[in-house]
Amino acid sequence: MRKIVFCISASVIAAFLVGSSIAEPTSDINAKVAQIDIGTATLDDVIRVFGEPEKYVWGNQTFTKDNLPSNYIAFYPGGFSVYMSGGQIRELRHTQPGYVFRGKLQVGSSLDEVLDAVGQPTQVVEGQPNEWKNDVLYKDIDGRKGYCYYGRADQGVRFFFGDYKVTALYVTRSDYQAGDVSPTDTKKIKPKGKSGSFQTVRPITSVNEFDDVRWKDMSKLDLSDRRGLIATLTFNQKTVWPEPAKMPAGWDPNKVLTNTMNPGFGVRSLHRQGITGKGVNVAIIDQAMYLDHPEFAGKIATYHDLAAGNKSSMHGPAVTSLLVGTNCGTAPDTRVYYVAARDGVYEVDYAEGLDWIVEQNKVLPASEKIRVVSVSAAPGVAGTPSKPNQKKWNHAYTTAEQAGILVLDCTSERGFIGPCWYNARVPENVSRCTPGFPERQGFRARPESILVPCSLRTTAEEYDKGDFSYQYCGTGGLSWSIPYCAGVLALGWQVNPDLGPQQMRELLFKSAYTKKDGAKIISPSRFIHLVRMVRVTQRNERRGYRPVGRQ
Repeated sequence: MRKIVFCISASVIAAFLVGSSIAEPTSDINAKVAQIDIGTATLDDVIRVFGEPEKYVWGNQTFTKDNLPSNYIAFYPGGFSVYMSGGQIRELRHTQPGYVFRGKLQVGSSLDEVLDAVGQPTQVVEGQPNEWKNDVLYKDIDGRKGYCYYGRADQGVRFFFGDYKVTALYVTRSDYQAGDVSPTDTKKIKPKGKSGSFQTVRPITSVNEFDDVRWKDMSKLDLSDRRGLIATLTFNQKTVWPEPAKMPAGWDPNKVLTNTMNPGFGVRSLHRQGITGKGVNVAIIDQAMYLDHPEFAGKIATYHDLAAGNKSSMHGPAVTSLLVGTNCGTAPDTRVYYVAARDGVYEVDYAEGLDWIVEQNKVLPASEKIRVVSVSAAPGVAGTPSKPNQKKWNHAYTTAEQAGILVLDCTSERGFIGPCWYNARVPENVSRCTPGFPERQGFRARPESILVPCSLRTTAEEYDKGDFSYQYCGTGGLSWSIPYCAGVLALGWQVNPDLGPQQMRELLFKSAYTKKDGAKIISPSRFIHLVRMVRVTQRNERRGYRPVGRQ
């Protein structure tokens, strides 16, 4: 989902293009680059080889050497700059002739010369937006003839073109991913991606249902006759909309975003009754995040970091807000033991994280035990990464289960949660919820599953520390259903802390609303009603009362 947009102004293009004649290579820059190990070099190494930069910049801010952010660009004369992230080089950037890549390519080289030297792409996309996919040639981007992009992560290089000639050549780390890299500094840089990476807000020429328009500028579009469009989109507070006259009548994206913070299905009515998950501890295993977003600041009991220093992500803040968010969450007063795992490293970090949760429970008082773990991933099953470590996750899962901890995940092997989506007009009405996803037809729920809302939801967002934002998801994945359900369970444990995980699961199914096709939809209000009834029965039995007919 991470997409980075690189914009080159006409004046910059004019300055960089050198026509058919290419300047002679400057041996000095090549000799200096040869002294840098891009995989390990620090800023001290950069200064030792290239000297002090002219300036340190990130976005529209300039920094001193003594006050550098995690991400910044060190600029040198002659069109050379170094993109630093987390204390290490991410890219060596060349925007003027001089540096020669593999003795053949430099700024001013033609597109054909690049393809001859580094190889043909696996796909050519013409006239469309730049999606930044590896080994794909984006040609005539957005219909602008001659503007192209081609990245080869396997060869550690990215090329930007104007008039089919290289205008910028970026040498990248071997572990480069498109979502890790910032664009050049512009005055429109906005945060996006993991570890504080950024994306430029840019205009788009068209939009379709279910598009992702976060960080997109739609101000030039006319959406006035597309009434149902906005509800299907994924957008955030950085999205630029058309003027009111060009918007569908009665549609305000800000109201859509605010209204869908509501978990629906009567959850806020339960909150007004004081059922907020207070006194209940839960756990989340997910991607890295900052802890200061107003949705969940102060609600993280412990943050166990396995994410190798990653700062934040799209996923972590989102799932946390859906569970304990002040505005978005099903259980806003629940406390979270959070395990930050590396993105995509399922079995290794998830297993270690789950083992850590079990160990925490061994020392926690009985009233503070972690009850449920929200895992918005599918570890331990065929087809997931790190296959040799699937047994490690499966063992951790079994250990947690034996320790009385309920683990919710996205698998069909162990998981029992499926997706559904709200009727936006009546979000409190469980019976009007539709199984599946808005953009997919013919969804059939598994008989052994309970469906939990994942679409038409708003979640917290924080990619750059302190930049608190929200994103609306017209279509969400099962990842959003898992924390919702974990929060509902936390409400139940507040009402009746004596119930075990299996009892809670049974009550979820027993209280579910069953549609005509047999699909079961989670019903938080009915669930809490049954939990209360069980508590009354337990209390009466402790006092020696027996209902008529029971022995």
